[in-house]
Amino acid sequence: MIEPIRALRPRSTELLRGDLRDISLVSLLQLAQVEAVSGWLRVEGRGEIALLKGHVGSVVCGRLSGVEALRELAFHDRGRFVLARGEPAGDRCGDNVTFALMDAYRLRDEWKRLADAVLRRVGERPWKPTGGPFDPIVLELDGQRTLSELVDPDLGIATLVIDAALDALRLGAIERVPAGQRRPPALAAVDTEDIDELVERGRELLRRGELDAAEQLLRRALTRRPGDRVIQQNLRALARRRTATDAEDIR
Repeated sequence: MIEPIRALRPRSTELLRGDLRDISLVSLLQLAQVEAVSGWLRVEGRGEIALLKGHVGSVVCGRLSGVEALRELAFHDRGRFVLARGEPAGDRCGDNVTFALMDAYRLRDEWKRLADAVLRRVGERPWKPTGGPFDPIVLELDGQRTLSELVDPDLGIATLVIDAALDALRLGAIERVPAGQRRPPALAAVDTEDIDELVERGRELLRRGELDAAEQLLRRALTRRPGDRVIQQNLRALARRRTATDAEDIR
């Protein structure tokens, strides 16, 4: 867990604090390099970059580390930060720093195009889990909600989800839903199915390991009650179960 921004590391001296809306993370790294700063650049609630005489050292962001963490931190254009001088341990991040920062800007542009896109899986083929954070989101692609409604950029994995979505689109595993084909939410007045019963039957099938049947019922329930957290949690649990099962089959 990232410490509150008010708490500095022992034997460190604060140099600068502010918000990334006013100065970008790239600009801060350039400043640190010009001034040959050794210390830490911390973004509240997200992660931290160790600086070794102005060069990027170890990086953490949520569960990510290294270049992936640096790219995730640079992707976000807001958040409180503090730059402190000190003596961090470790080695330089390597030669991929520039690539990670440039890639973060690429993903910002991609997110602007993807955020309002409504996606759906192609045909009735089951989704082949990748073991990544996009797996549970795929189960919620109901042809109604936009990707921004399904993905919380503050989870610390936005860059991984965006790349996974782009790969799935290129491979034809998912597709964009044209505005004219987007299904409106089901009307409660003509909905004869008991949603709670659908969820309970889906959970029971999940416990028994009948994943395809469980997914069908849970997705049907979700189309009738979009945004229901219990249904979404069960779909995520199903995705994790499917991923674990596939991993065992591979072994």
